[in-house]
Amino acid sequence: MARRKAGNVLSKDGEEARSQILHAAQKVILRFGLAKTTMEDIATEAGVSRPTVYRYFQDRTELTSVLIDWRAREVLEASRELLQREGSFEDNFIAGLIHTVALAREDPIVAMVLAPANQRGESWSETLELAAELTADLWEPFLKEARTRGEMRSDLNSSEVYTWLALVQFALFNSMESMEPSDPALARMLKTFVLPALVAPTDGVTVRRGRPLSKNLKRQ
Repeated sequence: MARRKAGNVLSKDGEEARSQILHAAQKVILRFGLAKTTMEDIATEAGVSRPTVYRYFQDRTELTSVLIDWRAREVLEASRELLQREGSFEDNFIAGLIHTVALAREDPIVAMVLAPANQRGESWSETLELAAELTADLWEPFLKEARTRGEMRSDLNSSEVYTWLALVQFALFNSMESMEPSDPALARMLKTFVLPALVAPTDGVTVRRGRPLSKNLKRQ
């Protein structure tokens, strides 16, 4: 049995104690990998017993989910300022996508979760669900304002937009394996293939509102 680290004492404050455990979990996961890290490993790093860790987190799944959520939100917070700057909807949208994904690749925990090898299976469905939720949290104010100004289509289902944007960001994440964020080709592809799906029509062109995605899938 691994010995506990001496001198690591959890705070008496519940939230602070959870934060200490999360920091310990982050260190262990970066050392052993997400799949191989156990609650015992985390407890050892935190300098407490395994039952103590379970007092703050129901199980390993909850602990890792909270950790991933925490790291992902740190990435999003760093992107908010960019979306709030002066500029056109098109320019800020493209810059925001690239910047957010670049930051995600720089965060070791987020990058590990989004690695291509992990983009499958049941856990991936949960990751996509969380990604859509986080995407909505970051992009909703920006897209809502764009709709108000008439720059973005008003006929789109918001929930589907955020799920789609999450998938776009995953594709961009994988593309950055071989392309730098500053590569003009990235911005050009987003402007050519992604942006047109959101931009409001001009010159009297009318966009036909489709059925919700789920209904379309059922009819296939």
